[in-house]
Amino acid sequence: MLPIRIYRVIDRSMEPGLREGDYVFVSRVRIHLREGDLVVARHPRTGLSIIKRVESIGDGRAFLVGDNRAASEDSRSFGSVGLSDIIGKVIYTVR
Repeated sequence: MLPIRIYRVIDRSMEPGLREGDYVFVSRVRIHLREGDLVVARHPRTGLSIIKRVESIGDGRAFLVGDNRAASEDSRSFGSVGLSDIIGKVIYTVR
């Protein structure tokens, strides 16, 4: 397993900070997560990778939201995700 993985932003759920077509570099090494961190996680229903912001952490779970609330499917609709479903933390962005 490589410690860094690159993902491409494919929707508008994280605008204005991340735009469709941007690339994010994600550290897969276990990093202590904090509220406000950008993460890549597995969508609990589809298993697809999603990029979201950590709004809160508690009891081994994280509540994830998109910055563009009007265009984001996030924990408000599918609930919090287990910390084991967090793939990694975004450490760098390229436009």
